[in-house]
Amino acid sequence: MEDLNEQKQSNKKTIIIIAVVVLLSIAAAVGGTLYFFGGVPGLSGDSKVQANVSSGPQIIPSNSIYYSMEPAFVINFNAGRKQRFMQVYVAVKAQTESAVSQVERHAPVIRNNLNQLFAKQDFESIQTPEGREEMRQAATQAVQDVLAKHGNGETIDQVLFTNLVMQ
Repeated sequence: MEDLNEQKQSNKKTIIIIAVVVLLSIAAAVGGTLYFFGGVPGLSGDSKVQANVSSGPQIIPSNSIYYSMEPAFVINFNAGRKQRFMQVYVAVKAQTESAVSQVERHAPVIRNNLNQLFAKQDFESIQTPEGREEMRQAATQAVQDVLAKHGNGETIDQVLFTNLVMQ
């Protein structure tokens, strides 16, 4: 009978020891995870690194307003004996609502001038990044010219090509 009581006590001790070891293992895993990932303030040893991260470059929100000129411009080219096409989605970037409203107000004139500008381009030159950048700058200048002539002195920052497809 004593053997049976000793065996029961031994089993209880074994179960208690196993439970304590499991709980300690879980606590160590959670504590280690929090320590390495900085989950508990003050526990991480890299306070200098955290200070440098917080004093890094700050993101300054932009006040820019964008106006998308819909529908896209579609231009056809005669490149040698083949008929080629270009489709350009254009957006205008400005700093004020009044500049965007002027672009909307004079959209027919702006669309006309941009269509003429795009049609005058050489198909071979606009296949290069430099040629596309020159065309974008010329488009910006064309919109600014319309606003200078017909607008109330407002100006835009730039014309953006949000999608340009050539075939």
